[in-house]
Amino acid sequence: MAFAPASIHPVVARDLLVGVYLTAALLKINDEYLLTERSAGRVVTAHYLQLLGLRPYPRQLKLVPALVVLTELTVGTLMWVPGGGHYDLWLAILMHLVFGVSGNFPFSVIAMALWVVALTPLNGQFALPVASVSALFPTLLTALLALAARRTARGRRSKSWLLKDFCEGATYGYLCAVAAAAASEPTQSSQALPTNGQVALTHWLIAAGFSVNLLLVVTRVKLEWSFAMFSSLRPFGHSWLERTRLKGWPRYYALTLPKRIPMTLLREVDPEFIYQATRAESAVHENVAYHLENTARKYNISFAPQTLSFDADRSELVPMGEPGQSVPRMRFLNYPALVPRRLDRRYLA
Repeated sequence: MAFAPASIHPVVARDLLVGVYLTAALLKINDEYLLTERSAGRVVTAHYLQLLGLRPYPRQLKLVPALVVLTELTVGTLMWVPGGGHYDLWLAILMHLVFGVSGNFPFSVIAMALWVVALTPLNGQFALPVASVSALFPTLLTALLALAARRTARGRRSKSWLLKDFCEGATYGYLCAVAAAAASEPTQSSQALPTNGQVALTHWLIAAGFSVNLLLVVTRVKLEWSFAMFSSLRPFGHSWLERTRLKGWPRYYALTLPKRIPMTLLREVDPEFIYQATRAESAVHENVAYHLENTARKYNISFAPQTLSFDADRSELVPMGEPGQSVPRMRFLNYPALVPRRLDRRYLA
């Protein structure tokens, strides 16, 4: 948008949102997501309800994937078809609020920022409701809701996490108020209106961007569709861990639970995480293995890290060498901390 006139920004933002919503919904229409117990929609919902101390009911969980697909399709279609009123905005606000309190406010904030731009009058200007009741009420309400309902892990949240949740919730609530105010502004202006040619060119460029993105997936340059979050989608049955041309990067390790673990170590590292990281079916990212092993050695014990390598015949990560021989290195954690060794199992990154 930085290289386009301000009058084009609403067109760019609207096209991006339509593309994201529709492709995210369409790529979720697969048997893994809609019909199986391993559906990311079911798993994420059950996980969040358990964090709240609520019991997930299987019958209700079965409806979640279809409800997500229907909501995204409806929002994308209403944005695409003129004259849909502002039902698309209110439905999107509710959907992203659910996404936010269940652990992903940053994504919701980004999406609502695009909504603000998409609803801006075509001259690129409108008044922000900084101190009005219409802005302060949803800002405070969403901030308090984030404090009360947001959960990303078990246990008590620290003061810094509570402050982060409050600020992210407030930011989302304020953007919702701004989007609602922008929607009530006139959509036409005599100043700096885009020409039909500019609008058509914008549509074509955004469509080309999505097409190239899809082509990268089809040609296996990319292994995931960028906007199909939690879609249970793994194109062509391949995983990025099968890319042997990466020459051992990213590198994963098998860890062994020591016979004796000092209580002081368990105060530094969550016991539940140690349990998950040392299970026979778990693979641990090198950076995580590095920090766990360094912590363990302070107490004269070891997790005996063992390098894992991809076995194409078994479609899983198998140990290489003797335990404790390989020394993990400190790396950038740009892949999941823990993954299943078997590549046919789904996981949440």
